Amino acid sequence: MSNDDARAAQEIAKTAGKAIDAARGVGGFLDRIFGQGIEHAVARRWSDRELAKRVEASIYDWERLELLLSKAQKRLQAQGITHTRIPPPKIVLPLLETATMEYEDDLHTLWANLLASAADPSKEQIERKYVSVLAELSGSDAAVLRTMYAEWAYWEKHSEKDKSEKRYASGIGGTPDNDESSVILLHRIGLILPVTIEIKEYHPGGYSDKYDEEYGSSTEDKVVGGDLTVVSFTEFGERFCKAVMGDVIDLYQPPTWTREKAKQF
Repeated sequence: MSNDDARAAQEIAKTAGKAIDAARGVGGFLDRIFGQGIEHAVARRWSDRELAKRVEASIYDWERLELLLSKAQKRLQAQGITHTRIPPPKIVLPLLETATMEYEDDLHTLWANLLASAADPSKEQIERKYVSVLAELSGSDAAVLRTMYAEWAYWEKHSEKDKSEKRYASGIGGTPDNDESSVILLHRIGLILPVTIEIKEYHPGGYSDKYDEEYGSSTEDKVVGGDLTVVSFTEFGERFCKAVMGDVIDLYQPPTWTREKAKQF
């Protein structure tokens, strides 16, 4: 073996050693979040080629993974969660794959929040569509969603409502209060809907050839969908935001006259 070959072999060995150490470190993070099964998978990453393919398919950047798990763990600790559950692989693997490719810090934090929600046994189990919906959002889309959800959360807290018979739908600003393309996207992926409007449809009187008689005018109550100027969150949209957003209650400040109204409730 030449000197160059020997030096190359040494460098490869050093790199492999660092990679193994990194894998073990991440395994520790994963173990605290998900349990022994994930840790063992990561520990065997370098010795089991078939398993390595599966793990590497879901983890794009190991440094982003460590940061992701650190954020998720801090969120769980802040909420006093000490015992976690193991999310189904069909959810956690695509979550890890997309989250470890995310380099926008705000979006990366939303992925960490979703991961923490998935591991929190006190919360409703997330569905796979949470992952696909979050993957659709750009940083600007997420900012619009946070703004809208903050307004929604404020009025959900302060408005008088009765959800015993039907779901209450607070009307919040859509377009032009927020970026039009983002609002359209949020509507397309099922997070928001236009607020419905009750109208009275007027039918003028006339003459019926069939019955050979005249008839009077009448009105009919109807419910129609509005445009995206005023919207409300869907039930899925509300659950999704609870899973991925942090505390937004102080991000929205209503106009002065509405604050006085809110104090009545």
